[in-house]
Amino acid sequence: MISVRGLSKTFHTSQGPVHALDNVTFSVKSGEVLGIYGPSGAGKTTLLRCLALLETPDSGEILFKGTNVLEVSGEDLRRLRMKIGVVFQGYNLLFSRTALRNVMLPLEIQGYHKQAAAELASTALDMVGLSHRKGFMPTHLSGGEKQRVAIARALVTQPEVLILDEPTSALDKRTAESILELIQGINQSTGITVLIVTHQTELVGAICNRHIYINNGVLSELGCSPDRTLLAAPTVGESVSC
Repeated sequence: MISVRGLSKTFHTSQGPVHALDNVTFSVKSGEVLGIYGPSGAGKTTLLRCLALLETPDSGEILFKGTNVLEVSGEDLRRLRMKIGVVFQGYNLLFSRTALRNVMLPLEIQGYHKQAAAELASTALDMVGLSHRKGFMPTHLSGGEKQRVAIARALVTQPEVLILDEPTSALDKRTAESILELIQGINQSTGITVLIVTHQTELVGAICNRHIYINNGVLSELGCSPDRTLLAAPTVGESVSC
């Protein structure tokens, strides 16, 4: 589904250059749940933004089903972006809109008729178990409910890849586990490919098929989920089978 080859990104700051990504190479199979781990400042979010086509790397390739997305522009790039759903760490909900209208937003941007967008958004909220909250404003939703709305919004365009940035970091353990069960259920029922950026290795690891570990912008480990094998691989950047 996704192949990342030699991805590098440097930010130039007043304190000097920051190498956020340094020759990162890995691949993701269709339908896989991949965990992307690492400490704060390791390069996880920069990698996410590159994969979501929100950040342009300095060098390297990102192949989506064989197409180098860094060479795509215009209408082709817009269509490609709709195949990638992103759930941001802070939810990024619009507080002037109900849960339903937040989920409708990507469809409205695409030009869907309001009624059609509402029907698809209602279906997406049903999928995340939140149909009873569709008329609620974000200020009247719990953290877990806001996360479910954000997931529904990412899914409403029926993407092939779902990327989540720290989806459990602001939630208590019980709520976090329910969100992870939801993500796992969506993956199993739809076959969508899932990438989860997180620092909560033990909590999130249970639903991941495989992991990559990044520190100082360098891919330093690859391995399978904790219930299968340890997080390790013989060679840096080498994929392993679970």
